[in-house]
Amino acid sequence: MPAEPVELAVLAAASLALAVTFSVTRSRRVELLIRGGAGLGGLAAIALVPTLDIALVVLLALGLLFANTQGTSSFALRVRAPMVAVALLALALAFARFEGPEVLQRFAAVGLVAGMAAAVGVLPYIHQLDPDESLGSSPVVWLAFVGPVLASVLVLRAQQLLSPDAGEAFGGMLIGLGLLNLLWGGVGAWKTKDVPAAWRYSFIADWGLALAGFGLTVSDGRGGALLMLFAVLLCRFPLYVISRVAAGESTATERPINLVVAAALAGSAPFAGFAARVLLLRGATQVFWPLALVLAVGMLLWLPGSLRLGRSLGRPRGRQALGVALVIAINLAAGVYPLPILSAGGF
Repeated sequence: MPAEPVELAVLAAASLALAVTFSVTRSRRVELLIRGGAGLGGLAAIALVPTLDIALVVLLALGLLFANTQGTSSFALRVRAPMVAVALLALALAFARFEGPEVLQRFAAVGLVAGMAAAVGVLPYIHQLDPDESLGSSPVVWLAFVGPVLASVLVLRAQQLLSPDAGEAFGGMLIGLGLLNLLWGGVGAWKTKDVPAAWRYSFIADWGLALAGFGLTVSDGRGGALLMLFAVLLCRFPLYVISRVAAGESTATERPINLVVAAALAGSAPFAGFAARVLLLRGATQVFWPLALVLAVGMLLWLPGSLRLGRSLGRPRGRQALGVALVIAINLAAGVYPLPILSAGGF
């Protein structure tokens, strides 16, 4: 297996460590450690197993484990998304391996894209969100923790399974799906009245850029997608965990820490998200320059929502303040010098 899924699994482990370390209560830390550790084992298996068939079995087991956690929604509702994802991906594998006309390869590409969207939880398969659910049972965990490794594995396997023509169709569908999620997530994070929903929309917008990067056929696009997923795992997800601690507290937009967090979430220079956006725009320009213009417009939608999310952290204190500072430092270092991340991913 290429290095990219393995690197993302390592980043997921680091993200879990940050979430556990800077969670406010001991009971929540224990919950995150147990459930996150089980999820991390599944992610490692998905990244390392030799075939996509085995990866789908692991994904199904992870889905059942996640659906079995305590939460306000029913088991049947929580298990629906991973079951749909596995069914679509299994159907895509059947089409890809069946010897027949080229149109079957196109059907396989459609199934892989739809299955990926259902597994991660992006449009048109957004998972239902209940603000009262615990972090361990929240669908945001799939967006931020399970999704990056799974998506990278599916993209790499698709390149091996599909014919060149079907591979181009697969990339084009990923770009289209990415643009849809980019615009929907950016507008949703800005317009929704619910802060937990705004966080979920912000993850969807990040995934929009990552999917578009995966769809590009040049190394800059794939490198930009890798950096976007780095930002999801080691910027947005830890800050989301800390924001749940600050829920209900008063906020003040004039505090410098809120503005710095907003800048990191918006992908402003010199943070990791900015380096990812530069690579994505450069890759889009090489493929089809109007696509770069559409991506640039979509990126502008980040600012209003990011300011709101920065305010949602309130005024971090103690352990949470240290966590915010560490997340900002990591993303600053990755933005200034992203080469180690890209080199480890094979770019």
